Amino acid sequence: MYNPLKFYAGEAMKTINDRAKEVLSFLYPAVTISEDAGEIIVEADMPGFDKKDVKVRLDRNAIVIQGSRKMEQKGTVILNQRPESLFKRVSLPYDVDPAAELTAKYTNGVLTVRIPVKGIKTVKVD
Repeated sequence: MYNPLKFYAGEAMKTINDRAKEVLSFLYPAVTISEDAGEIIVEADMPGFDKKDVKVRLDRNAIVIQGSRKMEQKGTVILNQRPESLFKRVSLPYDVDPAAELTAKYTNGVLTVRIPVKGIKTVKVD
């Protein structure tokens, strides 16, 4: 028998799940930024993404991380909160030389980007 309350509750839950995935893709990935020896080090947790589908670029004094993946759904999916794509723009705390050479490494689901900082020099103390 048709139950309108149950129908609308189910539709509302689908909408909430879709919005939750949108918010999660905005907040995700978790990022740590540190500075060491004249470099900014950005680490982002991105498990489940393939290295070839991860893109990193410098946009003025911000780093932009993008990724996408195809996920196969087997059986009936009850809940899926893993994003298929992500976009994260993080402002950097220092001025970055746009001509500087950035390095990025993706190992075991963690993206590590090293960015030389403009005007910071490390001095070894004897």
